Amino acid sequence: MNIGLIFIFLFFGIIFGSFINAWVWRIENNLSVAKGRSMCPHCKHTLAWYDLVPLLSYAVLRGKCRYCKTKISSQYPIIELTTGLLFMTTYLLLAPTGIQQWLQLAIILAVTVLLVAAYIYDAKHMELPEIFMIPAIILGVVYLGLNALWLGWGALSGQLIGLGIFVLAFTAMWYFSKGTWLGAGDIRLAAIMGLLLSPKQLLVGIFAAYLVGAVYGLTVLMKSQKKRGVKVPFGPFLIIGFYTGLFFGTQIANWYLGFI
Repeated sequence: MNIGLIFIFLFFGIIFGSFINAWVWRIENNLSVAKGRSMCPHCKHTLAWYDLVPLLSYAVLRGKCRYCKTKISSQYPIIELTTGLLFMTTYLLLAPTGIQQWLQLAIILAVTVLLVAAYIYDAKHMELPEIFMIPAIILGVVYLGLNALWLGWGALSGQLIGLGIFVLAFTAMWYFSKGTWLGAGDIRLAAIMGLLLSPKQLLVGIFAAYLVGAVYGLTVLMKSQKKRGVKVPFGPFLIIGFYTGLFFGTQIANWYLGFI
């Protein structure tokens, strides 16, 4: 394994994490990501380049705006570091050697940018915008198509069945609950998981999503004074499930099947 490439993927992941933070903020404020300089969300002062160095600027400024001294959300360094670690871990997992693996890696990294952005937005607004979901689905279709080209559709029959069952189950829950159990964005997210994960990875990912979601939901419910009507977005847990399945799904499934 090339140590230099490991740090390169970590570095570029951190850079993309910084971009994700800016992208989500601009979408929230109906601004174009391609126009205008970065600014402080509070005082609107245009930020200099040395205010925008991922992780380092936050540490040097001690988490405060250089100009208005308002506290900067910890979301910024957390997302930067998390995206960097996801990029690095995905590279280590796939360990690409040929064109097929490098193309797979590029697709999953592009999907990672979209999913991390979706995670932030859904956690804050309980919505999975199409601007994140539709490109991720297209990338997932390309990923599956490339696998079919190299392996043949017969080798992917189990994945196609898993994709169909997962999406149909989510669609049924959305339809019969009239959108109260989950939203249309969650169905799209289910499709992304089914397109990119093998059957074993998908099963582990689904289990992890529901497990983490249930623990979080119960915690919120116990802390809430309302006791009823507490709404929790499910998208972030599906995204956590996706990476659990991607990174550990095959190993966990094989370990579990060893007991049967």
